[in-house]
Formats: sequence, C-alpha cells, structure tokens
Amino acid sequence: MEEDMRTIEHTPSIRTASRRGTMRAALALVALAAAFVQAPAMAQEAGKNWMREYVQLRVAERNLEAMPADLTEEDIDRILMPKIVGGSVAGAADNPFQVALLTKSVANNFDAQFCGGTLYKANYVVTAAHCSDFVTASQVQVLTGTRNLDGTGVRRNVTRIVIHPSWNSGTFDNDVAVWQLSTSATGIPLASLATADPAVGTALLATGWGALTEGGSFPINLRKVSLPLVSRTNCNDSNSYGGQITVNMLCAGRDSGGIDTCQGDSGGPLARGSVLTGIVSWGQGCARPNLFGVYTRVSQATIRNFITGIAGL
Repeated sequence: MEEDMRTIEHTPSIRTASRRGTMRAALALVALAAAFVQAPAMAQEAGKNWMREYVQLRVAERNLEAMPADLTEEDIDRILMPKIVGGSVAGAADNPFQVALLTKSVANNFDAQFCGGTLYKANYVVTAAHCSDFVTASQVQVLTGTRNLDGTGVRRNVTRIVIHPSWNSGTFDNDVAVWQLSTSATGIPLASLATADPAVGTALLATGWGALTEGGSFPINLRKVSLPLVSRTNCNDSNSYGGQITVNMLCAGRDSGGIDTCQGDSGGPLARGSVLTGIVSWGQGCARPNLFGVYTRVSQATIRNFITGIAGL
C-alpha cells in the first residue's frame, strides 16, 4: 500500500483550499484521506470497499481544486456526495458494453463495485485512469454480462492495467486506462471508438451505478441519463470551468443543470449508440447550472491511439 499512500500525499489542493478559507472542505477531505491511509487492509478485512472510497476522495479533491474560493456549505456537500441525477433504469440496449470494476477481495458485487468501464474488445476494457492508477491487476475484477449488481454476470480476473503515459492526476488530463481481461467476454456487444465529436447539442447516453440523489443509496440496477454535448468554449467560460477544459476533455449536460453523472459513475461510458464518445471523469458538484460533467474525449487522437495501441483497432 506504499504506492497508494504516496498518491494521497500529492494533495496540494487541500492546502490551497485551507488558505482560501474553505477549512470545512479541507478538513472533510483530510478526514476521508486519513480514513483510507490509516488501514486499507483493515477495511478489506471488514468487507469494506476502500477502492470506491478512494475514487470518491480523489474526484472530490479534483472538484474542490476546480471550484472558486467562495465556497458555500452547499458547494462542499455537493463535492463530497456522489450521485447520478435525473436518470432512469437502463434497458438491455442502453450501453450494453457497460461493465463494473470490482474490488476482488469483496465477494458481493454490489459492495465490490467502485467504477465503471466499457467493453471495447472481448478481453479489453476502457476506463478512467483515476480508477486504475492505485490498484494492481491482482486486486481487481471486471463484472460482465449483467445490468445489475445482484450476483448475476461473470466476474473476470484482470491480467494487465495500462495507464495513459501523460495522465495527470492533478488536472485529470488524459484520464484513460485500458484493462486486459484473463478471459474473453463473448456474446456481449462491443463499443467502437469515436473518431470525431458529434455536433454540439447531440444527445449522448451515460450509464453507471452512482448514487441517485444527494447522500442517497447506490442502486443495484444500472442507471442511464441522456446528456447533450456542450461546446468547449461554453464549458470553459468564466461561469463554468474557466479554462480548465483541455482538448483531451469534453463536456455534456444542460446549462440549467438537473441531469448529470458524478463520482459514483467514474470510468463509465458516454456513448452515441455503439460509439464510445467520452469516459466519465470529473465535474464540479453534480447537475449544477453551467457546471457540466467532464469526460475524457475519446475522439482525440492521443486518447484513441493510446487505446488502440494496447487493445488493437
């Protein structure tokens, strides 16, 4: 766990937040980090999913760093509460290539799930780097062939995890990783990779097992939400992310808010039909006006070429 602890120690945003006067937010994140650092082994012994908690922590940190200095208590609560907002139960044809990333040491699928992913080849999964760079292949499994975390589907071992070489854990730039499975998931529809972005306003489908409401419980059944693609210019406005959206990211959601994905859905697909367009990455709060969900941009050549370089065309 030495490597995991070093990852947590890179948290300059917590110190910055404290200087800005957001002490409550800083203390909340420090408490979460401390809980993870103190005893991940104990958490595993107790059947707890420390991987889920850690992913939520690092996305919360990224969100805090991206927010303005004048945080309110409501802002802080939104940062720390994972959820998917404004969605409904996903059907069999909704992103059928969706998979769940599991903590191998936790036997129950519902308790073990900590991120989502996309089946790109029968034995390769595309997910987020922030779901991947703190685990080894022997610590995780991938759940395929189910819409529900109810014990159905097949848990598959992972033989290799490859992180984008330019992944930046501070800015979440190049937030993509590829997992190789030990056995092929045959008979399941696969996603293709976007080679160009659709027009602004195009409806894209995001799916995941993130919690449903502020502070709410996580669902057993996969959820979906339709989100319009937002221009990078709009997403980089001063009332949105103020220049933090790189060419390796894209945004989706409504100016008025109300629908979104968030931490609980990390690594999952944002797709147009069978075409993987984005990977759930980060975003300030959830479903807030002008603060859209941010996704890894699959059509960007450096992202797409990384995936195909590992998993093939």
